[in-house]
Amino acid sequence: MTRAAAVPPASTLALRTSQLAAFLVPGVALSVPSGYSVGAAVLALAALVFVRQWWGQPWDRRAALLGSLIAVMGVLWSMSFDGWSLKPRNDQFYKYLFAIAGLGFLQLYAPKVRPLGWGMLAGALGAGLVAAWQAGWTDAHRANGFTNAIQFSGLALILALGCCFGVLLLWRSLAAWQRALGLVCSLFGLLAVVLSDTRGSWIVLPVVLLVGALMLWRCGLRKPVGLGLVAAVIGIGALVAVKGAEMAQRYHTAVTEVEQYQEQHQGAAQTSVGQRLAHWQLAWDMGRAKPLTGWGLQGYIDEKERRVQAGRASASVLGYDHAHNEVLDMFAKRGLVGVVLLLVFYAVPLAIFWPTRRRMAQCPGTPMDRQILYLRMLGTMVPLCYMGFGLTQVFFAHNSGHMFYVYMLVVLLGALIGRERALSVVCSTTRP
Repeated sequence: MTRAAAVPPASTLALRTSQLAAFLVPGVALSVPSGYSVGAAVLALAALVFVRQWWGQPWDRRAALLGSLIAVMGVLWSMSFDGWSLKPRNDQFYKYLFAIAGLGFLQLYAPKVRPLGWGMLAGALGAGLVAAWQAGWTDAHRANGFTNAIQFSGLALILALGCCFGVLLLWRSLAAWQRALGLVCSLFGLLAVVLSDTRGSWIVLPVVLLVGALMLWRCGLRKPVGLGLVAAVIGIGALVAVKGAEMAQRYHTAVTEVEQYQEQHQGAAQTSVGQRLAHWQLAWDMGRAKPLTGWGLQGYIDEKERRVQAGRASASVLGYDHAHNEVLDMFAKRGLVGVVLLLVFYAVPLAIFWPTRRRMAQCPGTPMDRQILYLRMLGTMVPLCYMGFGLTQVFFAHNSGHMFYVYMLVVLLGALIGRERALSVVCSTTRP
């Protein structure tokens, strides 16, 4: 695997800015309005200020791959696919362009793992506090942070899992108060998920925990798997004790709504589950009608209205501009071209970060570096979670979905490159 060449002497200001961005991207994502853009703005500004230092430097092969993918997806999201010509729809391309610049900057001035870890803790804690405030002292019937409740729940789950994995992996190197703080922040992140009163995140949680346990097991870390199982049992027990009756009721309601839709179709499309099923069916039918490039953004809305007026779809689908499923929404709007690129958008980060045995053998004869494993697990977890969230929600229909996904991956890869670079220097000096 090729890596960037040795970097020139680092600027103290640039390094501090890099650490600040690594903290802020997750640290204030859900705690303040548009918090997911704060860290991105700091990173973009740093990339512009220090452009003369990082411009022209060799790129790590993984960074070049991720940067190229971000560029392609920036073009995809910024185009409407209406008619035969592609017309710019919004400013997504510039947000993605700044992410590429940030990645170039972070290769030279890589952040350490510590500020990123503290950012995960602050982000999860902040999400829980905001959720508790909204649920207890405002008129909101469910916590939504400063964004959509479903988006809030999903991102809070990622932050909570990041805290949990960090505590499990770095347990030996943490003081007792740090372990306790990590567990508390994990619980606050899960509290935000609970108070959001949404169901999509709970579908994702078991899958991500299972994949995380398999990663740890394959890397020879049996004890963290055991500790994780104990924590999971305690957490599930506490959740059942607090929300068990409500969860059972919502499960029963979901099953009933599915059965009603199967029997009545449009007549049952007003329910929560029925409406999603109606959206999925409509998006599938529309995608099959124009499978290559889809109907386009405006074309999707216009065709949906025509089908409702013709009695071929329920009027309940008119209140949303997306299909409540990431792949089906892409299929209806941008066809198979969009679907393939979306799947690549998930698959490439998974391929880059997946912690194989060969990748974890950074320094033969020495213990495995747990910080590298932590970064790789986080980098794997983000696309996995987004894939799960996309089953019932179009995360990329919201600015929070774009900003958190892209800039979190950029920061994680920058930190991974920096950590591997530092470890390679240590290994080279300790070899006989």
